[in-house]
Amino acid sequence: MTKKTLEIHFFTIVLNGQPFIEHHIKTFSALPIKWHWHIVEGVADLKYDTAWSLQNGGTIDNSLHLDGLSNDGTTDYIDALKNDYPSNISIYRKTKGEFWNGKLEMVNAPLKHIKKECLLWEVDVDEFWTAPQILEALSMFEGSPSKYTAFYWCHFFVGPELIVATRFGYGNNPQFEWQRTWRYKPHFFWASHEPPILVEKDYSDKLRPVLARGIFSHDETESRGLVFQHYAYVSEKQLSFKEIYYGYKEAVFNWCRLQKEITFPVKLSGYFKWVNDDTLVERSSSLGVDPLIPLKKY
Repeated sequence: MTKKTLEIHFFTIVLNGQPFIEHHIKTFSALPIKWHWHIVEGVADLKYDTAWSLQNGGTIDNSLHLDGLSNDGTTDYIDALKNDYPSNISIYRKTKGEFWNGKLEMVNAPLKHIKKECLLWEVDVDEFWTAPQILEALSMFEGSPSKYTAFYWCHFFVGPELIVATRFGYGNNPQFEWQRTWRYKPHFFWASHEPPILVEKDYSDKLRPVLARGIFSHDETESRGLVFQHYAYVSEKQLSFKEIYYGYKEAVFNWCRLQKEITFPVKLSGYFKWVNDDTLVERSSSLGVDPLIPLKKY
């Protein structure tokens, strides 16, 4: 009997996802297997995982949204995408003007619609993989039925041409970064989004992290070429949002200073005041990392 291939269920929570949101479908549609993309759009209230932002002065300014949804064209784009891929795309939104009850509610929204075991894959709007990488990860999980969670390294961009050059610090802290794929069963649910903690209830009704069932380590995934690209800070627009929403003071000003730097490596903490370790920044070209999508115009 031929073994049935796991379906992949991608999920993305998004507010103002341009220009990144438009680049994912090319990769997903190239996959020769069953896939579904769950897009959860809207403002997440500053609760639970992101409540720490309030202490920094984070706020949900009216400039960030339109009646609780995106104001940069993302809403229209994903509506059109749904029309083009009606069986592959699901969209989740609150009623007009209503905010999500934190990001935790957002990531849990699609789960009740996933009725069978699958590969669950978090794809933040600014995170990118290649189709061969996705298929390799699928093969990895199918070849190891006892493994339920995978950890990955990423190429963490802090400018269109700048990248974090070190590991074990900001952008690549292996204690919690980056969990991105899980073998999912319908009774699992999210207990946390930052970091993502998928859980189940044991026989005594206690919560048990799914990763306790078995993990793929950073070394295992890297050996398979599974290092993704994360464009976390490649545009002034991103920094402006983080300055308002997360309360990252002077984020735009200091990011612009970093882009004008001419001598590398430099410590990221000298520019991002919320970084408190020795993470170094280098030019991506010096490390041989080519962006998967064009970044200079952003």
